Amino acid sequence: MIYTVWLLLAVAFCYLSVTRKSLTALAALTAVSLGAIVIITRGASWLLPLLTFFLSSTLIGRLLPVEADAGDRKDRQARDVVQVLCNGGVYGLVALLGLPPILLLVSMSVATSDTWASEIGKYVRQPTYDVLRWRRVPPGLSGGVSQSGTGGGAAGAALIATLGFLLLPSFSPTDWLTVTGFGFLGMLVDSVLGAALQARYDNGPAAGLSDTPRPHGHLAYGLPWMTNDLVNLLSIALMTLVAYLVLT
Repeated sequence: MIYTVWLLLAVAFCYLSVTRKSLTALAALTAVSLGAIVIITRGASWLLPLLTFFLSSTLIGRLLPVEADAGDRKDRQARDVVQVLCNGGVYGLVALLGLPPILLLVSMSVATSDTWASEIGKYVRQPTYDVLRWRRVPPGLSGGVSQSGTGGGAAGAALIATLGFLLLPSFSPTDWLTVTGFGFLGMLVDSVLGAALQARYDNGPAAGLSDTPRPHGHLAYGLPWMTNDLVNLLSIALMTLVAYLVLT
């Protein structure tokens, strides 16, 4: 009976996420597979951080629409399988390896912090600066930071940390600060990696810098193969590893 219920829930999730253009079909199947790994290894309650990340990020994207920005070409499109794996893959690996559960919160705190920072920063459109070169850049450009985006990132990290009180009986205010801190720091690391490594293109005086090349644009900084998805994966993996070394 229980397997039938989970199967129906998985089908409903895939149907809703695809029809509402939140995920591609393959991304939805990947997300369900990731959820299955988490349920088998850690229990159904640990789906909560994953669902909180997905639902909150989707809701922010819909409530705070941006017509155009300098971000990745995948912005405002259904998330694909690469995005699902880069944001949730570390979470699934931590669950599969049986590592301390606080690391699950850390990995998803980084993912949520970075996504909230990006979405809120692009919508508010305050002055945005390259975190390494400290030059004014367009809102939404990888490696750019603003007050509103940074505040949004802190809120996203804190939200995931708060779930620890529901999931871990021994979770303390100190643990909350720890998870929030790692999530927030991971968002900053993501900005640094984006500014240092991600491909960014100069598309001329009218279009300016962008993560996406346009006609007659050329590579201004970074590595041609380094995408926003890879930067997300690196920052999540790095901060989860640091948390593992510090907390265990």
